[in-house]
Amino acid sequence: MGLASKLASAQSGAPPGAAPTTSAQNAPARVNTIGSPQQQQANTYGAPPSGAPGSYGSGAPAPAPAYGNRPAQQQQYGAGSYGQQQQQPGAYGQQQQQPGAYGQQQQPGAYGQQPGAYGQQPGGYGQQPGAYGQQQRPGAYGQQQPGYGQQQQPQYGQQQYGQQQQPQYGQQPGGYGQPQQQQQQGGAGTQGFYNSLMKAVQENRLQAFYSPQRIQQIAGSIGNKIDQVSQYWKIPMEIALDLVRLALYDIIIYADDSGSMSFEENGERIDDLKLIISRAAYIASLFDDDGIEVRFMNNSTEGNGLRSEQEVLNLVSRVQFRGLTPLGTNLERKVLTPLVIGPARNRALKKPVLVITVTDGTPAGESPSTLTNVIAQAKNELSRTQYGPGALGLQFAQVGNDIRAREFLAKLDVDPIVGGMVDCTSNFEVEQDEMARLGVNLDPQTWLVKMLLGAIDPSYDEQDEKH
Repeated sequence: MGLASKLASAQSGAPPGAAPTTSAQNAPARVNTIGSPQQQQANTYGAPPSGAPGSYGSGAPAPAPAYGNRPAQQQQYGAGSYGQQQQQPGAYGQQQQQPGAYGQQQQPGAYGQQPGAYGQQPGGYGQQPGAYGQQQRPGAYGQQQPGYGQQQQPQYGQQQYGQQQQPQYGQQPGGYGQPQQQQQQGGAGTQGFYNSLMKAVQENRLQAFYSPQRIQQIAGSIGNKIDQVSQYWKIPMEIALDLVRLALYDIIIYADDSGSMSFEENGERIDDLKLIISRAAYIASLFDDDGIEVRFMNNSTEGNGLRSEQEVLNLVSRVQFRGLTPLGTNLERKVLTPLVIGPARNRALKKPVLVITVTDGTPAGESPSTLTNVIAQAKNELSRTQYGPGALGLQFAQVGNDIRAREFLAKLDVDPIVGGMVDCTSNFEVEQDEMARLGVNLDPQTWLVKMLLGAIDPSYDEQDEKH
């Protein structure tokens, strides 16, 4: 059962595994903006029905606590504070010092381990020394040292989100997923948005794009948009607030349109693709009038400036799903060169770019090393421009249950050269099973948020670590 079907079932009140009561093909003709409240539509991409039984946060009790709910003494996703974990060996989010662990780059000369390489977090706005992912401020978020993802004590999971020594996201008391009575109406407010956006600028080295004055303008324009996301997607405000980072990026979806997307799993992989594109289009349209761009691996069909669900469905309906999976070859040819590297060379890149690759399989029709070479080359090219490697975020998300695809993305996630440059998210079912073993009920809404943020928010990237 695919992600879209599970989300539709949850929204319609159907038991897990049951078929949704309404399909996208039989949905009413009236189409609303993605994420807007819907009535009696079980399979609307990006738009949970208003007040539907079984909707996020209101369903029947599950054996594991729902994401964002707070039953006493039960572990949940975030465990009461963002990243705070029970001290069990291998607990989700606790990094263990094992060779080959996620993001631990140990090979001499690997990208990001040379002096002056990409990503060392500045102690102050605009400073530029250091190695990829290296952070210098004592008590700073994650407290990373050389070797992307390696952390000093206290480890990830031992600090409460918002209660660290440095001023944190919105300077709000309480933890990730905690009750909101201490928060301002409308989320964090302009100052909280500003703090969060400035943190993102520093973590991802976006100073070439954004001055503090520009960040203040963006923060002031957000208003109640985060409240809309929280209400329409049925996610806790603390999670919705994290999505504010997307206001800094242009979003491009690079979509797998190979034959297996159509003939495997009764086409559910295509439904999942529609859902992902719709969510990205909705959130992008909240913060930016430009919408999102969509490119397909095989088809010449393009989507430009997509902002609504209907535009997404119209685009996908024109695509013929056939052919192989030239993942790296056409990522470079259709996305990176024309939409990122070219404009950067010409000093015409207006915003950093988040590329979300949605695929169901392993590369085919190209060398196994093509993708890693393309990623490394793109980062190196950007490092020679005024924008730097932080101008590109790369997320890889799996749809479908292909074991080889899962293994391929897991290997990419820990690649000694490019593993620290990307975030890879397994399909929803795999992520859900992993969390269930920790007593956590991961729902489709949360998987989608993680997929949107994993490449640009280190805290979500860390949640992928395998133990």
